[in-house]
Parts: sequence; C-alpha cells; structure tokens
Amino acid sequence: MVLFLLACAVEPGTVTPDPAAGPTWYADVAPLVDEHCVRCHTDAGQASSFGDPATVAALAPTIAAYTAEGLMPPPAPDPECRDYADSERYVLTDEERAVFQAWADAGAPLGDPADTVEPTPPITLAPWDIEVRAGQAYQPEFLDGQNDYRCFLLEVGNDAAVYLTGLEPLVDNPSIVHHVVLFEAEDDELPTEGDPANGFACGGFGEDGWDFVSGWAPGGSPVQLPDGYGIKLRKDAKLVLQMHYFNSFEGASSEVDQSGYGLLTAQEVDQRLYVYPMGAYDFVLPAGDPDVVVPFMVPWSEDWGSLSILGVFPHMHQLATGFDYRVQHPDGTSTCLSTLDGWNFHNQITALFDEPATVEGGDILYVECRYDNSSSNPAQFNDPPEDVVWGEGTEDEMCFGFTYGTLE
Repeated sequence: MVLFLLACAVEPGTVTPDPAAGPTWYADVAPLVDEHCVRCHTDAGQASSFGDPATVAALAPTIAAYTAEGLMPPPAPDPECRDYADSERYVLTDEERAVFQAWADAGAPLGDPADTVEPTPPITLAPWDIEVRAGQAYQPEFLDGQNDYRCFLLEVGNDAAVYLTGLEPLVDNPSIVHHVVLFEAEDDELPTEGDPANGFACGGFGEDGWDFVSGWAPGGSPVQLPDGYGIKLRKDAKLVLQMHYFNSFEGASSEVDQSGYGLLTAQEVDQRLYVYPMGAYDFVLPAGDPDVVVPFMVPWSEDWGSLSILGVFPHMHQLATGFDYRVQHPDGTSTCLSTLDGWNFHNQITALFDEPATVEGGDILYVECRYDNSSSNPAQFNDPPEDVVWGEGTEDEMCFGFTYGTLE
C-alpha cells in the first residue's frame, strides 16, 4: 500500500467501535491483511508496518476507500486474462472489499484475541538448496543523486551443470532496493581487478555476454517454476547479482545492504526454460501527454518453431499506467497473456501461468505499455513535466514483459 496512508488516516476514536455491528480485526480483517498486505507492510521497507492492530484500526476508513477504488492492494496482473500462481494473494474479491468497508463502518473493532486465525504463511521457497549473498555489506554511492548500480559475483559451487527450479531474492534492505537482477556470466566477462564478490560498478542491464536469469522488483514474490522445468546453469557457474539502489528518502545514503538469492536446483529436468526480454528500447514520453502508448511487436516465424510461454514479468517505472501482452493470431483473434489496468511501481509481480500459452508461426507477440506524463499523474516527479526517454534509472522509463518460455 502507499506510503502516505498514515498521513491520510482519521484520528483513533473518531468513531465509537461497536463489536456487534460487523467484522472484527482478529476474526475477519487480520486474515485479509495477512494474505494481501503484509508482503509489503512490514517493519522493513518503505511501506508503513501493519504489525500493530491499533495502527491498522486507525487506518480503517482509508483502507476501505483504497480497496473499494481498486488502488489497494496495488494493481496486479488480471487473473481473468490468464490465471497465475498465487493470484488470490494479489487481487481482492468483491466480498473481501466488503469486509474492509463493513469493518470501517463499524468503527474498526478489534474483537476478541481468542478469535485469532492462523496467519497465512509467507511465500517462500525455503529451505533452499543453495544460498548465495554478496561478499560484504555495501553502502550505496548515489553519485548522480538518485541511482547506484552495483554488481556482486556469486559463486554457486556446482561441480556439474545444474538447473534452477526456484529462485527467491533475499533482499536485505528493501528500503533502498529498486530492483534485483540475476545474470550468469563466463569468467572472461567479469572484472579482472579487485574482488568482484565485494562489488563492482555495472550497468542496469548487465554487460555484453551476460545471460539474464531472473529479476525482482518491489512487491514481487519468489519464482517457483512449474514441475519439470528449469533454467540451466553451467558447471562452476558464476552468477552476477545486479543491485539497483535508489535514493528514495533522506538518510538513504547511510544505509547498507547485503542481498542475495536462495536457489532450488535439479540435476535434470524435462524442459529447459529461457527468459526472453520482450519490450521496447527506443521511445519518448512527451512532456504533458496523459496517454502515451508504447507498442512492441515480434512477428513469429515458422522457422523458429513453437514457443510455449509459461509466465511473464511486466516491468515499467513510475509514470506507467497500464500493460498489455497478447498473442495476435492470423485469423484476427488473440490470446491474452497479461493485462494490467493501473500500475504501482511498488508492486511488480512475476505471473507464472496455471496453463501455458503457445505461439506458432504467423502469430505476433504484442506488448503495449501505457504512460501518463502529465502533471495530473500522482507519480509525476518533474515539475513541470519533461520529456522522458527509455533508460535504466528510476526517473527514466522502461517497457518490458520478461517472458519465461521454451522452444520446440
């Protein structure tokens, strides 16, 4: 949820609670908060903590308003387009929104602690087969005032080729982490000076020859690949953990971080999975334009075989308002892969589909990103608005649907 909820909340005690009038915190609301909210609203990170029931009760009218408007939980890929793993955690039903509203209307009663419901367990892949972290804690250097890209070498220690079947980013200090990307690199593609395990400067999209493995952005969850699928790592694999640190609050430059990854592995899989960065690299968002559409198309050749798409990770920055990814067929029909109306930079989810989609020769992969670069956009960071171009920084923009797929 947004960072300014506390500032918008009514004062505790404005409404006299009536426990008999509706839902209570312990019996009805806490399970919803636990399932839909606490992946962001913890003591760590930039969102206000929901660990104290009285704090959440004070916010009840604001929470009810935001959930009713579909702003909270933040917009996520629409499961009606194509359902995906854990979608029920990211999207509220009408019945769940009604619970928040009824609780607020009743004065946000806490109820009886004896009614406490067993918490929904957090999404984690632990215990991992392998845990790798940066060699030492790093204090970002925001030389341009906002961004610091830093890479760390992670030694997997595998004496034979292995397949990754699950990847969980271990974000040490989420308050300063904009995103995390994992690459595989050969020895001759790594720095020859210093100790790469303790960090080196790098670009946001890595270096030439690095293979994209996985990515995470705020709000994201671990990636558990479907049974029988895996991303191959070479023997004695060298992984590069690329961290993007963002100077988002006063004092961020004094923070430190030592993030890493938890990995699940298999010696053999039925299908090798690849990650394809589908999206546009060259575009401009004109200053003041409230409705900019950036399209990207890939006509699929019969010579390439069939592509089976198992999931999508949409990625844009702060000015985005929507995302659409579909397969256009020669007969004029289309298959929806991922669609998102509304966008929240702090809620970027990898959607691994319940059922894969197939792309054949003659089809077109179509990605569309939408933006609002006007002064009316609450996420606008330029006053007055300025032209914004593609780039790696948080105040640039991107348009990607990172695509998990196999070729046959």
